[in-house]
Amino acid sequence: MKNIYLVQANAVYGDKVKSTYIPYAIGCLAAFAFSDERIKKEYSLGKFIYTRTDIEKAAKAMESPYLIGFSSSIWNNEYNKALAKKCKELYPDCIIVFGGHQVPPDGEKAFEEYKDADIIIHGGGEEAFRDILLCLSQGKDLGEINNISVRLADGSVINGEKKNPDTPDYPSPYLTGIFDPILSDGLEFSAIIETNRGCPNRCAFCDWGILRSKVRQFSLEKVYKELQWLSEHKVEYVYCADANFGLFDRDMDITDEFIRLKNETGYPSKLKVNFTKNRCDFVGEISRKLSENGMGKSQTLSFQSVDEKVLTAIGRKNIDLSYFRQLLVMYAKAGIPTYSELILGLPEETYESFISGICTLIENGQHKSINVYPCELLPNSQLGSGEFVEKYKISTARLPFLQFHCEKTTGDITEYSNLITSTSTMSREEWVDSYFFATLIQSFHCLDIIRETAIYLRYTRGIEFIDFYAGLRDFSLSRKGSYLSNVFSSMREHLDKVSLSESSIGIYDSRFGKISYEPDENMFLSAVYDSNALYSQLLEYICTLTDRDTAEMLISYQKAILNLPQKEDFSEEFPVDLPAFFSAFEKGESIEPAKKNTLISFHSPHKAPSWEEYARECVWYGRRNEGMHMRAVSEK
Repeated sequence: MKNIYLVQANAVYGDKVKSTYIPYAIGCLAAFAFSDERIKKEYSLGKFIYTRTDIEKAAKAMESPYLIGFSSSIWNNEYNKALAKKCKELYPDCIIVFGGHQVPPDGEKAFEEYKDADIIIHGGGEEAFRDILLCLSQGKDLGEINNISVRLADGSVINGEKKNPDTPDYPSPYLTGIFDPILSDGLEFSAIIETNRGCPNRCAFCDWGILRSKVRQFSLEKVYKELQWLSEHKVEYVYCADANFGLFDRDMDITDEFIRLKNETGYPSKLKVNFTKNRCDFVGEISRKLSENGMGKSQTLSFQSVDEKVLTAIGRKNIDLSYFRQLLVMYAKAGIPTYSELILGLPEETYESFISGICTLIENGQHKSINVYPCELLPNSQLGSGEFVEKYKISTARLPFLQFHCEKTTGDITEYSNLITSTSTMSREEWVDSYFFATLIQSFHCLDIIRETAIYLRYTRGIEFIDFYAGLRDFSLSRKGSYLSNVFSSMREHLDKVSLSESSIGIYDSRFGKISYEPDENMFLSAVYDSNALYSQLLEYICTLTDRDTAEMLISYQKAILNLPQKEDFSEEFPVDLPAFFSAFEKGESIEPAKKNTLISFHSPHKAPSWEEYARECVWYGRRNEGMHMRAVSEK
């Protein structure tokens, strides 16, 4: 028997309970290949390598490997190359196969990067991997296999035909027992599931729809059995890897099955999906069901950009902003949190259009969650092609890739991101300014250091959000040595280092524990660490925008609703019924602030005993349900 080993090294999350993902990609390869009786007779499947095990230890644990397959993504690409090199040193005759999202579409270019690879798989790998094993066992020509590149002994490269796979469905790695050997390894597992594969869209920044293949729906019988397996194995968190969940009517039935299992067994308890953007009402009903049953955190209303030139360049069309406002109100009334996404660094975007776009979303009602992602230049996306790079003068920063909320690892192999940091319409300095402004909005507005104040002044004084936050930035930075100037300057220096390839995006700060935090989380934590100094300076700024009595009322309210470590419940009287005003505002109702003395009670959702627990439980875990804020209730 010839021994086969597969590698998909995932990160291990958490500082107390250690958790990781079941290696779904290599599981799919193995399940499909070993469903063939010819392969079963010829090959033996070794235990998966699915975490970042020590290179020497991982390589020596293999027993006479005949073939080693690597699934490469951004978070394990360099690890895979290092392990492949070690394996070639120890087992020079073993065959090395690379595939995955990080593998370039061009065979020659791929072999330049993967120097120890013998075979490259491009795109979805099930059919190609099976055919490789069959050809090797039968002594046939590998050059006849679709979607692979082969390096010959003389160094030349043969490229197979690029062709969309035609297999309608695949055997399940869960149901076939492929994952059974790793389930007793003492880790808490999250899982990936697909109900379909393919994407009809052609967004330039994404590699999901690069082959523009027809979306293939997998059998409902298999999907339901996989859900049952996840429930029986007490998998708490499931990520549905469909590109457009909600695209098909049957997705409502799949949602109902998730909910049934959760209510009957407790598992899975959480479900994350990528919703389709063209069936908002249908998706809204799915989201409502998930939210009511405690399975879904929030509903995505994504934009990527608000600028029409950018949208044309990347081949994307957004929902109408007026409809966006209606959806936000609908979800708010249903108690479903929403979030919107923007991508920084897209072609045709400028500093002015980007910060205007962020504030356009706020003006249209998205106050609680705007996620801004620096654009990763993916090798299999249109944006990653030489044509796009040249046309839009794209430059990137190559920086250490860091998965947020992980501990520092010593002696580990560094992975890398390639982030777009300048284009023909946005300089590197403007990219830094844009990222800083986005971080300011996310931490001070979305995470709510000063959101209620900005809203109150917008609808009572007419101060637009872009002017409010640009003013706050300029006011604070102009007072060198002040509390907020130091917080802001530190963040801008960090983002400048990111743009110069001198730092990863995530930030480690010992005040908040051993794990890394996203820039907006770190800015929030750094700002509120001394809340007295913070709100003293914010009061100065607000006094430049309104009378002092109003400024003091608003800052007192902001300070009151901020949950902090060891903060107890309390009550305080205000001259305006502020909770009623903000509640009505969120639901799209027109209401004047009721100027009457109102006793307001403030209740802590989580009394964290330390800054480390506050950062983890309230800011990381609790940001979607605003765990960093007190519940404000007007006493009748």
